Amino acid sequence: MTDSVPDFRELVDIHDRQFQKAAIDRRIYFVPVDEHEEDRLTLQHQMFFELIGRKLFLPPVEYPMRILDCGAGFGNWACAMAEYFESSQVTAIDIYPAVLPESSDNLEQQIWNLNDTLAGTYERDYYDLIHSRCVGPGITRSRWRNYVRDLSRLLCRNGWLQVAEYYYNIQSDNGRLTENHALHKWGTLYRGAQEALGRDPRAARNLKQQLVGAGLHDVREQVFRVPIGGWHPDSVMNYIGVHNVSNIDAMLDSHAIWPFTHVNHLSATGAWTKEQVSWLTAAAKQEARDVSLKLYIEL
Repeated sequence: MTDSVPDFRELVDIHDRQFQKAAIDRRIYFVPVDEHEEDRLTLQHQMFFELIGRKLFLPPVEYPMRILDCGAGFGNWACAMAEYFESSQVTAIDIYPAVLPESSDNLEQQIWNLNDTLAGTYERDYYDLIHSRCVGPGITRSRWRNYVRDLSRLLCRNGWLQVAEYYYNIQSDNGRLTENHALHKWGTLYRGAQEALGRDPRAARNLKQQLVGAGLHDVREQVFRVPIGGWHPDSVMNYIGVHNVSNIDAMLDSHAIWPFTHVNHLSATGAWTKEQVSWLTAAAKQEARDVSLKLYIEL
């Protein structure tokens, strides 16, 4: 894919956001790759770090020597791993060749469409730790089973795989969020758009089954109810919740603006206008700040 690198760096402006042109043209990824999204991913990375106990990963690996990060985005996790494990070799792959925040001799960045098989390009029985996080918007429904199988085959003996995905259905811990809320409507429309684009909006709910089906052993599932807002009684979760408001605020924009304005059967009248999307996201953002709703999103 080296010859296509210039193509994969080309951007296109859509509704005042910058997208990767190749990803849009080839219907691979529909989320912006601009500075606003980079800021959101940086915040999200820090939240996840706090969420799992100020760690970069949960599997019991003392010092992984060969590390693969799938869907590396702007490289927050990969760069942190390369810095912390200086003797390791970290490979970060993504459809978009983002400029990484840090450069390190033990970090290699590669362009790859995760919908294409990893076999043949990436060495089998090789990696001590493989990390895949929030790639759901880019993976086709039909690819998930073989994607997980590909990752399992790349693991060395006693290697570990960590996969994390959002279930894009914001809920209320006290049941006060109803179908009349903008957040509920946003979620319904987003999952419908994902379906129409050939994605699986319930991928997070099926991960354990996929991992077991791939022949992996000692599969451990941990579901986090990540709070939105400062309502949680636990101090750490409350801290995460306060910062998650900004993450969700940005996500409501970035994840919706292309699908909502391009999926023709989003509603009875077809795809929405930019103004309609802005109205819905503005209302949803206001609700996300309402601590009385005790909102959360599953990870």
